[in-house]
Amino acid sequence: MAVCNNCRTEFTGKFCPTCGTAAQVGPAPVRVAPQMAPPVYTNVSVAPPVSSTSVLGWIGWMFLIGCLPVLGLVIMALAANDESAKNFAKANLLLMLIVLIISLIAVGAMLLLGIGLGAASSN
Repeated sequence: MAVCNNCRTEFTGKFCPTCGTAAQVGPAPVRVAPQMAPPVYTNVSVAPPVSSTSVLGWIGWMFLIGCLPVLGLVIMALAANDESAKNFAKANLLLMLIVLIISLIAVGAMLLLGIGLGAASSN
């Protein structure tokens, strides 16, 4: 069996059936596996550490939250440097929303009961 030097097709006979090149006389060429290039390592850039909120910063946030609770928490959720401070603000906003919904349901139920009792007692 011969291997064509031109197109690397294996064949028997004097000419390659694919490209027509004459067969090589002598032993078949040895196929050598291609060498892989060694891996190239590059420096991995590390993100700078996120600065945490200082004690004075926490005092400022608490003052803002105490004076303007909802607005202060919204500002804190959007502008804080510390991820834990943002999570704290989001959790407080969620709790405020849950308490508001429960309060509205309770007040609505009391108004409905009060109106219903007032109408029943006047008869």
